[in-house]
Amino acid sequence: MEAKPVAAEDLSSQLQLLYDQVPSTCCASSGECCALTDAEFDQGWATMFPLYSAEYLHIAEYVRTNFPSQRQQELFSFTQERPRRCPFLGENHACTIYAVRPLICRTYAVMDRQRIDQALVRYRDVLPETWLKGFARREGSMLCPRVRVTQPEKLEQHIYNLITGFYERALRRIHDRLDLAGPERRALLFRLTGRREWPLNWTWGGFNALCAAPADWVRAQFPEYWKKAKLVEEV
Repeated sequence: MEAKPVAAEDLSSQLQLLYDQVPSTCCASSGECCALTDAEFDQGWATMFPLYSAEYLHIAEYVRTNFPSQRQQELFSFTQERPRRCPFLGENHACTIYAVRPLICRTYAVMDRQRIDQALVRYRDVLPETWLKGFARREGSMLCPRVRVTQPEKLEQHIYNLITGFYERALRRIHDRLDLAGPERRALLFRLTGRREWPLNWTWGGFNALCAAPADWVRAQFPEYWKKAKLVEEV
């Protein structure tokens, strides 16, 4: 039986159920995780990435509801695939979409080196080695001494979720029931790229180029944009 599409009003609650499994944190609000140094940019790092399709729609609705029209226009016309600075980073390094920030921002620096090492020992003979190596590599690249976990009781389940890919599978299930930008834009995507499915995850600018840009721009500019894209993920 084919799953029913996700209703817009259900998307927020589904994502919140997922996000609630991530331990909350507090930090020094230095904004260093929201902007790239020259070295990080040259090494291929990206801000607010990966952003999943469901999260893009969630944030887009928040922007439409909570931002003035001029700021909405600025944010939805933003099409840089890999900017040096997150477009939602505000004054005093504050996140202007903190209430709906994506999973990658919520999980950033929840793990420290000690927790990673302890998890590797704990699950060494329990979970596949490739999963453990991927976990160590990914979480080891997102360390920050200025982040403090304020819900340590959630750490054990969170670590298991990270290693086993629980969050990604949940976001993929939601993605499979989404209509990201309507049938006309989907048909245009296929005609221009040969791709039949929406991207599973990308960046705010990438999704904007596909979903929010005027149709005339998409017809004229998107094929070249797509060819140069580095961060779009296949379904």
